[in-house]
Amino acid sequence: MPRVARKYIKSNFIHVVTKGIKREFIFYKEKYKNEYISLLNKYLNEVKELEMLAYCIMDNHAHILTYITDINKLSEFMKKLNTAYAIYYNEKEEREGYVFANRYYTQAIKDEIHLLACIKYIHENPVKAGLVSNPKEYKYSSYEKMKNGEINIEVIKSIFKDVIDVLNYEGIDLSSDEYEFIEAENNENKLNGANIEQRIEKFCREYKTSLNEVKKSNYLILKFKNYLNKECKVSNKNICAILGVGKNRITLIEKRDKL
Repeated sequence: MPRVARKYIKSNFIHVVTKGIKREFIFYKEKYKNEYISLLNKYLNEVKELEMLAYCIMDNHAHILTYITDINKLSEFMKKLNTAYAIYYNEKEEREGYVFANRYYTQAIKDEIHLLACIKYIHENPVKAGLVSNPKEYKYSSYEKMKNGEINIEVIKSIFKDVIDVLNYEGIDLSSDEYEFIEAENNENKLNGANIEQRIEKFCREYKTSLNEVKKSNYLILKFKNYLNKECKVSNKNICAILGVGKNRITLIEKRDKL
């Protein structure tokens, strides 16, 4: 999908996708997802021209659907949000450098059906990834909050008069060519019903170890790599990011193992 210069966006409804640098799993822990959601709410209170209508935080990217009266405020909001999270993430992971891909992506919503399709698309990300069977089961999206009235949907109803229930979207076909969406998924999102953090905890229990101990041992790194490759199809690049080791470490270990 071609990118649209933000100053030319006319719609007040904007779908935003922000991704980890090089698709790294920057939200792979539960506390990381919760922190990003907390920061979302914090900076919403500071940028009065913006309302958040829907969101979903996955392991390596996040979707946010916004209603904004001044498009210039979107950049301010995203800069505050992602800068604060990057500082938090680097501190927790004891790393330095960029956390997010250079540019977040935006998509202007065209009409009522496109809006409802976008809400459905965002909430069904974890279903598509195999994490849950129903969007209401995923803790890191706005589905339940929207259902319980915790997210203001009156702005949707005030503009699209015949929207009765924004979660009643069974008839909307996301495969239609009429409404494209920003694709952020890859095979590493398909975790067969369990998230990365749960798989890591299982590995550590089985080997009676911790991530700090794993990265000190070439033997454990190789076992950890093989485990996540098999269970979740996680790339060596993301395994290095999770462990906080250099990107060539696994390659060198694999070469030595073959000698």
